[in-house]
Amino acid sequence: MEKSSTLEEFQELNLAYLLLVQKMIAEDRAAAIFRLKLTAELAELIESLSVREITWLATQGQFVLRPCAENAEQLAHILRNRRETGLSQTHLAMLMASTR
Repeated sequence: MEKSSTLEEFQELNLAYLLLVQKMIAEDRAAAIFRLKLTAELAELIESLSVREITWLATQGQFVLRPCAENAEQLAHILRNRRETGLSQTHLAMLMASTR
């Protein structure tokens, strides 16, 4: 994969993420803040961004999203524990809710 292609995909991912976040905030602010671990101020800012501002931000070569799972060991345990398949979704939700 070429470097320029990777950069373009990186920018597309940023753009898609920012537009999705904006949509989630508009649909259900409280759920978006909780699920995306945003502050109310950041949610308000993202919601107010114009398409031009979102496009500019998405193309700056910085990754605007980051993984919420900070504990690789706990995430690996949830993914690889075959005995508790019925509770895996609940355990994942608890792990994500407990991080930052």
